[in-house]
Amino acid sequence: MAKIAGKTLAISILASLAATVALASPMQQAHQIDILSQTGLGTRGWFVTPAKDKDWEKWHYAITDLDHDGNVEIFKAKEAGLDGAPQLQCEEIDNKTMERRWGVYLTGGSDYPDIFSAPETAAKPHLYENPGDGIYYYIFDSVKWNTEFANTTKTYAIRLVGDLLIDEFAIREWQLSGYDGSETNHYYLPGWLDIDAESDTPNPPPKEIDKAKYDNLIREHLGAGQIQQGSIGWMDTKELLTQLQEKKSFNMLWDSYRTFK
Repeated sequence: MAKIAGKTLAISILASLAATVALASPMQQAHQIDILSQTGLGTRGWFVTPAKDKDWEKWHYAITDLDHDGNVEIFKAKEAGLDGAPQLQCEEIDNKTMERRWGVYLTGGSDYPDIFSAPETAAKPHLYENPGDGIYYYIFDSVKWNTEFANTTKTYAIRLVGDLLIDEFAIREWQLSGYDGSETNHYYLPGWLDIDAESDTPNPPPKEIDKAKYDNLIREHLGAGQIQQGSIGWMDTKELLTQLQEKKSFNMLWDSYRTFK
């Protein structure tokens, strides 16, 4: 009986330890999100208030872990609108100092994406993991309407490697070309991907390609890897401001994080 009791106690202890380990990561992330819930407002806060930007309502917010390292971020995107400029920011919690740090760089291409011009990929981007470098790429579209019947879609790969790095790697020109509903598409490789190392051309023009090459540009640009469906839990900006002001934003931020993939 003593042996059975001892074995039962050992199993109980092991189960308890396993539960503690399982909880450690979520508890750490909950602590990070609690810090974000308390540091959204103020002069150094991450929320863009009307005092910081008259177009504050164009900003969108989500809790993410874009590099999948266990340190959460507040991921922010500003819509361009009719006459504005899009912006992206990503402030990651450093688990050693519990402070936010961020930097944003356009590492390939000529402009930043307006990811909320394509709401579908803003909420459900493709997630591309390259097992060779262990980097996670989130693929977003940015759509600019040239006329009522024509637009340009640029596709971007966004990754967090210390800083937020952004590459433009595909362009599609679409036009409704006839009264019968027929469409015309042209596909392009951005100039920065088609430039020789010794070239002195500062802004090379895009190069037209066929659809087969366009469809393979993700793998060609990012390398061998697996494409999955990602998910970003964007929050309602006005409601988030109210929750921050009332110091009740933790649940909203936590729900956003739980949506992330």
